[in-house]
Amino acid sequence: MDDFDMGLLDDNTYKVSVLRQKMLGIAPVFMYRIPKVSDAGDEYLANEWNLRKPLQQCSLRIERRGDVLLVVFTYKNEGSPPKLFAVSKILLDDYDLSHFVQPVGDSSRYFAIRVTDEKEGREAVIGLGFREREEAADFSQCLINFNSAIFKERLARGAEMAHQ
Repeated sequence: MDDFDMGLLDDNTYKVSVLRQKMLGIAPVFMYRIPKVSDAGDEYLANEWNLRKPLQQCSLRIERRGDVLLVVFTYKNEGSPPKLFAVSKILLDDYDLSHFVQPVGDSSRYFAIRVTDEKEGREAVIGLGFREREEAADFSQCLINFNSAIFKERLARGAEMAHQ
């Protein structure tokens, strides 16, 4: 799969010093414009999205770079190279996983995902839909595996520092 400009994660020193691990690839996935939830405790509902008219049909790639999980969405127009649609940069330092990705309350195939534009300093929450439940389950399991791995690595680092 092609590489795209990932902003701060693509500086040359970072590329050389941090292991890149591709964790999942799924195509197609569907991206949706979604309404904001009214209260912080409310959940997103796919039933409120215009599911017949996605913003974009994309390919999804999940890649781990050190302590960061990148969910990269690309699309391709006929006759042109793939283009970057959106990136979700998941870093579990200040927030838990639900800040970045939330399953919707009425379907197992749809999620609300926070995407960022590092260059412009903006973020948005957009809808993500999978054609098959198995693909959505693979996506969820990939996120759970990342969360678990980061937790274990941080515990190990803490134990190592305590023994020094």
